[in-house]
Amino acid sequence: MILSARVHPGESNSSFVMEGIIEMMLSDEPEAKRLRDTFVFKIVPMLNPDGVIVGNYRCSLAGLDLNRQWMNPVQKSSPEIVSMKEMVRKTLECRDIHLFVDIHGHSRAKNLFMYGCQQTGANGKPLQIHDKKGLLAHKEKVLPVLQARQMDYFSFEGSSFGV
Repeated sequence: MILSARVHPGESNSSFVMEGIIEMMLSDEPEAKRLRDTFVFKIVPMLNPDGVIVGNYRCSLAGLDLNRQWMNPVQKSSPEIVSMKEMVRKTLECRDIHLFVDIHGHSRAKNLFMYGCQQTGANGKPLQIHDKKGLLAHKEKVLPVLQARQMDYFSFEGSSFGV
């Protein structure tokens, strides 16, 4: 599992959430131990430290929105994204990545929500699974469905999966 936060320097709430995740993962809670025993976690708590240090709201030191550099990052202007993609590639050489979470804050939206890609199979149709109650869900919607069942302040309706 790969977790990252603070690609946008002004989203300080993502640091708050990441700090809570790290504290929980390092705790003696049975759930934390089970997660540590089951998964390898790679955590990047601040993907844009230079932008944070200089007080930028959305951009890196180079003046780029690093969240818009994922498709074709350039080493000279967005080394953070180049390095992150390299880490993901190297991880995939030796194990599956079951979850990639990039934590953001939002300037207008309320509650918690998720944006995700719609994963498709070889036939081009969305991948589907069934939960214990027999409900059909797309693979990328499983975690948000579980979140919505556990937390009143998680907005499944505010989530989007066509990104």
